[in-house]
Amino acid sequence: MEAAVVLCKCNYSNKTYGVRFEKRNGNWIYNWAFPIKESSGKREGYDKSFIKGQIHPTEDYPGCPYCGATGFIICGCGKMSCYKGELETFTCKWCGKTSRIGVYDGSGFSSQEDV
Repeated sequence: MEAAVVLCKCNYSNKTYGVRFEKRNGNWIYNWAFPIKESSGKREGYDKSFIKGQIHPTEDYPGCPYCGATGFIICGCGKMSCYKGELETFTCKWCGKTSRIGVYDGSGFSSQEDV
């Protein structure tokens, strides 16, 4: 089984957490999230994770450990933040860029500095 943990930032608290993904039937499902310091995530190698393809939650995905959001925004910088679905524009907690919310096309996202 292919699995990875990707670092994510809470869009509301700016705190870092890990999201566990598993590859199933050609798609990636996310099924677990846990608080983690960014420095600890880097020590674990979570800052090297890269996911390419469509993503879907499991029915029991608990959401962001800080705000409960179960969705994600993937910035043009390639990094992920949680999302509750109420925003039209977004300022990335990783790179600081602001852009309009769009639809994820499966092109990939990462915890890496440069994708």
